[in-house]
Amino acid sequence: MVKKLLVALSLLINVASLLGAPEIILPNGPIRGKEATTIKNTHYYAFEKIPYATPPVGQLRFKAPIPPANWDEPLDTTNMDVECYQQQFNKESESEDCLYLNVFTPQLPDDKNDPIPVMVYIHGGGFVGGSGRHTYGDRIVDQNLVFVAINYRLGPFGFLSTQDEVIPGNNGLKDQHLALKWVHDNINLFGGDPDKITIFGQSAGAASCAYQLLNQQNEGLFRAAILQSGTFLSPWSFQRRAREIAFDTAAFINDTFKTNRDSQTLFEFLQSVDAKALDRASEQYHDTEENPNDTEILHGFFWTPVVEVKNPDAFLTKKMYGLLQAGNVIRVPTLLGITSEENLAFNTDAATLKNVMGIYDENLGWLVPHDMAVTDETNRTNIGSKIREIYTGGEPLAEHLGDGVRYSSDTSFTRSVIKHAEIYSALADTFFYQFSYDGEIPGFDVHYDGAESVAHSEDYAYIFCGGTDCDVSKYPQSDQTTVDRIISIWTNFAKYQNPTPEPSELLQNITWPLVSTENGDFLYVDINENLEIRNHPKEATYQKWVELYDSLGYSDFDTY
Repeated sequence: MVKKLLVALSLLINVASLLGAPEIILPNGPIRGKEATTIKNTHYYAFEKIPYATPPVGQLRFKAPIPPANWDEPLDTTNMDVECYQQQFNKESESEDCLYLNVFTPQLPDDKNDPIPVMVYIHGGGFVGGSGRHTYGDRIVDQNLVFVAINYRLGPFGFLSTQDEVIPGNNGLKDQHLALKWVHDNINLFGGDPDKITIFGQSAGAASCAYQLLNQQNEGLFRAAILQSGTFLSPWSFQRRAREIAFDTAAFINDTFKTNRDSQTLFEFLQSVDAKALDRASEQYHDTEENPNDTEILHGFFWTPVVEVKNPDAFLTKKMYGLLQAGNVIRVPTLLGITSEENLAFNTDAATLKNVMGIYDENLGWLVPHDMAVTDETNRTNIGSKIREIYTGGEPLAEHLGDGVRYSSDTSFTRSVIKHAEIYSALADTFFYQFSYDGEIPGFDVHYDGAESVAHSEDYAYIFCGGTDCDVSKYPQSDQTTVDRIISIWTNFAKYQNPTPEPSELLQNITWPLVSTENGDFLYVDINENLEIRNHPKEATYQKWVELYDSLGYSDFDTY
């Protein structure tokens, strides 16, 4: 009777203990977590696999998520044992019933402690991989913040679209939105402050955070954002031909869809097939479609957000670039940035890179980004020649592999993130960084003459860890210092909406400048063995790209 009353009030918490396990009463029902300790001896409470939505199975496949049903008995939330279906992995932990999140908090509500800031992480993985399952924020909890990690639907389950009202798409983004709403509505029960939530993500997770800034339904759900190596302007984060991909994928299960292009028939068929069959078909499509002219990282992952037709659950109905340029975004302080050479991560083999660059040399039009919308082949070749000129002075890319990597980094990541910061800086406080520290904490040990040294995702290990993995004492002191600096920067931003709110010896007493392009400058902080304020990231190439885009006489871009 008492529990039912508390549920009805939906504001009270019972930290009663059963065998030492903390119990919280959510509006939907009770959950039971566990206690743990970080390597720095910070005591915290862990609640893993909390349902934030009804399982999206059966008739709910390809539908927007809905809140979970209520329950009476305490749920065991001590182990996140599921991940949403992953392309190319086929693990036992994969399930269509995957819409869960984890909460790690150093305090539970009481009369002695004020609510503390919250950081919600949206994982990367190209919209086809990754999960919140093994994303542990011990270093964040050590700084007296609540850390939340979420799952969301991936691949065809989260992003298949017929580009009409039958399967509009973007269900993975809609999952994220519902998770953010859940956090805002419930985090006070975990000791968190619902008015001090920061969302952050890396790669596709960063693009996801950027997409969440486009959805006005998120207004008030968070107060700041951190975007690591991604934005909705990144070419891989958006798909223009989702309808074709949907039918061609279905054809691997039922070859009638090679010719049958009826959306309702497709929807009914794909709702009825086994989830593993759909996952396998997605893998087959990926394995047969990729080629240098349509490499996913340059021209759009196959399963990504789309512009939807108008529908009751629509997340995005207009192109992203235009929305950003018009200021039709949620305006919150934002920290965003890049690693010094993102695409090293995708070019680890020199022989393969040389072969791909040779193909580009023979087909210069393939260097032209799809968002430029250049269809005339002669014009594409001419523009491709200008692009190669930016990097090699016109010499073959196959003879300048470092320059080839720089082209790939700029086209895949750098250009879009810098452009996003430029435009957004006129709307809200914007801080920019480049992560250039090439330490010994495991990453990509690959280098090319003429290219910089820190690959995509190498910043990840300086932020996330769990248990004994957080011990960096075996690494050089500079690695340990960089870990401390990154955590200080990220958590300062979550606490104060400023990465350097006051002088700090650890942060070398710098005052992080806001991005402002009004006077022609673009100030940012380069994170290396030392922190250094610099002007104009990727100065050697970025402005030349801007001039090339401007020369098109076309501005209706989606990505950039």
